Amino acid sequence: MTAEQKHSIDDPIEMEKAADALPIEQIAKRWIVASDPDEAVEKVGQYVTWGLNHLVFHAPGHDQRRFLELFQSDLAPRLRRLG
Repeated sequence: MTAEQKHSIDDPIEMEKAADALPIEQIAKRWIVASDPDEAVEKVGQYVTWGLNHLVFHAPGHDQRRFLELFQSDLAPRLRRLG
């Protein structure tokens, strides 16, 4: 969300609702958005090539355990091979 969009929202639940309502095109302009591990690794690989080595991964939603398990099994091994 832009600063302007966040400015008037004080309630964390309302912030989450507003973020969930954002169009995917707006999100994809600022973040790497991928549902396919190969696509994610390809996009992240560009940043590794540019010399970045401190990357933050985030998945929206409440099932963070599932995200971490999938990250560990599907992405982490491939990302390690990039560096």
